[in-house]
Amino acid sequence: MPNHYDTIIIGAGISGLSLAHYCAGAGQKTLVIEKSGRTGGCFHSHRFDGDAAGFWLELGAHTCYNSYGNLIGIMEEDGLLDRLVKREKVSFRMLVDGRIRSIPSQLNFPELLLSVPRLFTLKKNGESVASYYSRIVGRGNYERVFAPAFNAVLSQKAGEFPAGMLFNKRPRRKDIMKSFTLVNGLQTITDALSCEPGIEVVTGTTVPALDFSDGTYQIKTESGQSYETKNLCLAVPPPAAASLLSGLLPDISALLGQIKVETIETVGVAVKREKIQLAPLAGIIAPNDIFYSAVSRDTVPHANYRGFSFHFKGGVASLDEKLKRISEVLKIGQQELTQFVVRESRLPSPVVGHEKLTAAIDRLTDRKALFLTGNYFLGLAIEDCISRSRAEFMRLSGRN
Repeated sequence: MPNHYDTIIIGAGISGLSLAHYCAGAGQKTLVIEKSGRTGGCFHSHRFDGDAAGFWLELGAHTCYNSYGNLIGIMEEDGLLDRLVKREKVSFRMLVDGRIRSIPSQLNFPELLLSVPRLFTLKKNGESVASYYSRIVGRGNYERVFAPAFNAVLSQKAGEFPAGMLFNKRPRRKDIMKSFTLVNGLQTITDALSCEPGIEVVTGTTVPALDFSDGTYQIKTESGQSYETKNLCLAVPPPAAASLLSGLLPDISALLGQIKVETIETVGVAVKREKIQLAPLAGIIAPNDIFYSAVSRDTVPHANYRGFSFHFKGGVASLDEKLKRISEVLKIGQQELTQFVVRESRLPSPVVGHEKLTAAIDRLTDRKALFLTGNYFLGLAIEDCISRSRAEFMRLSGRN
C-alpha cells in the first residue's frame, strides 16, 4: 500500500519548503521529495573542511532584506531571528580591462543627469530591462555599466527580462536590520524548515512520472517508494514540471514548456586572506567575460579566509579554464585554489509578456488540486518565491 499524505511537494528549495511550512502549520501531513542529496536549492551555504573548516560560502542566494516579510515571518516561527548577522558595507566593483574599478568611475554623469528624470514618468509595464533602464540611465551608461550589472544580478543576459519583475517595493520591517544573513549562512533557514514537525523530507530520489485516478495522485519514485495524495505541489524548474505533467495535463505542460531556463555554473573558492591583495568588496561585475559576477564573502569577514563565488555562463568553459580565470581575476597562483566547490543551477529566463503565460497557467490549475510554485511566477527574489508559495497554500486551504 502506498503511504498517504495530505500534501506532497516535489522540490525542496525555498519555494517547496516554505509551502511545506504553511501546510504543516495548518496540521497537514506533508511530504517533500527532492532529487538532489540536499535540501535548500539556491539556499546553498557550502561549509568547507580541511584547513578551511568552519568557513562557509554562499553558492546561490546571498542576501536577505527587511522587506522580505513572509520570509521573516517564517524565521520568527522557527526561532531564527536571534541568528541574524549584519552584512558589512562594502561595494560591488567592475572588472574593466583586467583591473578592478569602482562603478561610479565607469558612468557618464552628464548622460545620466539628462536621462534620469524619465524615472518619474516611464512605466515598467510592457518594458524589458533593456528598453526601460536604457532610457532612464542613457544608452551608453546602460550598455557599459547597467547591462553587466543586471546580468550579474540575474546570472544571465538580462536585457529581455521583464522590467516589472525586478526590484519590487515592499513594506520594510523596521525592527530588522536592512540586509542580513545568518550564522552559518542562509542555508540555516532551509535546514530549519526541513526539520519542522509535520514535514517529512526524502532526498536523493526522482519522480519519473505521475498517475492520477479517483481524485488522488499516485507517485512512485525511482527508488521504488510509493506515495499518494489529494494535493500535489510542484516546486521544480519549469522544464521539470512540464515533463511531470506531460501525460496527465498536456495543456499545462505545454505552457510550462514555453518558459526558457538558463544554466549557471558556479565555482566557489576559499583562499587564505594573506594570499589576496584585493581590497574588501561585495563582489565583482564582469562585462564581456566567461562569468557574470563573483560574489564575495567579505560582507561577513573571516579571520583567516576570503571566499568568492564565481557565476559562470553555462557550457562555455571547463573546470580547469574556470579555475584559471579565477586565479587571473584574484591575481593569485592557481595552486592556491585547493579549496573549491562547484554547483550547477537552472534559472528561469522570462521575457516581456511572461505574466500572460503565468496567468494562463493559473487559470488552468485554478479548479485542480495541483499547485505550482517557484521563481518563475512573481520574480527571482526570495520573497517572490515565498509569496507565490503562500498564495498557493491559501488556494489549497480553500479547497479543503
